Amino acid sequence: MTNLLNPFRVATLRRSWHICLFIGKWLLRLLPQSVEPFFRSNFGRRYVFQPFGAWFLFLGCASLNPRPAATSSLFLVSLFALIIYHCVHVFQRNRLSAAEPHSSSTGDSWKLWQKHGFSKSTVQCYLEPALCGMVGLLVLLPDPFLGWWLMASASALFIKEHHTRFKLNRRVTDALDAKLAAQTLNNALRQPQSGPGPRAQKSHRAHFPRSGQHPRP
Repeated sequence: MTNLLNPFRVATLRRSWHICLFIGKWLLRLLPQSVEPFFRSNFGRRYVFQPFGAWFLFLGCASLNPRPAATSSLFLVSLFALIIYHCVHVFQRNRLSAAEPHSSSTGDSWKLWQKHGFSKSTVQCYLEPALCGMVGLLVLLPDPFLGWWLMASASALFIKEHHTRFKLNRRVTDALDAKLAAQTLNNALRQPQSGPGPRAQKSHRAHFPRSGQHPRP
């Protein structure tokens, strides 16, 4: 009976919860990186190498698929080629004197979206995950593994972008609060001080007596 209750112990549940959080954290990080090279360009210098981890994850999961399809192999080759292309583009920016983005930038979306008047936040938070999910639905019948992978990547990309926007808005709010607090403190320092109270004594300057003279009592 004790062995049956071991999985429901607090320590066991806590350990399982931490393991699930760890796996979920890495999946939310790697799954979007397996589709971002298809939708974006001009990645940051530090971020451009991270999609290689997503490529190895897809390779390992695809090798376990009992019914591999040609579309999965095509996706794997295309993802690797795009990662190499983006890496070359990053190292050519200095030679071309191009503007350097943030080193952790997740890339810029297609310019096609801007021509139709969509904002960056709308594209990355809604349109790109929706397009990825639609492609996953289209390839679900011929290649179920790739279809489910793309739909899972679309969901992870949706969560990741909204989490990023939430952190950015929070940092902006903190910066505005700090600015207002600094202005309030600055105004308080500039206000003239009130006059001395009735018991306060005026400050005086000490004068030393001249030679041969004694100070007055």
